[in-house]
Amino acid sequence: MFGIGTSEILIILLIALIILGPKEIPKIARTLGRTMREFQRATDELKHTIDSEIEIDEEVTNKKPQENTVEEKKIADS
Repeated sequence: MFGIGTSEILIILLIALIILGPKEIPKIARTLGRTMREFQRATDELKHTIDSEIEIDEEVTNKKPQENTVEEKKIADS
């Protein structure tokens, strides 16, 4: 996890406990959890949007050659 070992995490948590106090830690943890959840939702939505745009682009790209052949046939028949 970000190149941080278990001992470093424990030291960070101990310092946070000393600075913030035991009453504030749960509030901060909840806020951090909500923030991470919102970030994950936004990331998932962005991925979904990009995938949708790629699919639409592929459909348009695949339809163009077919439409061109129909138009070319009309021109050739004239």
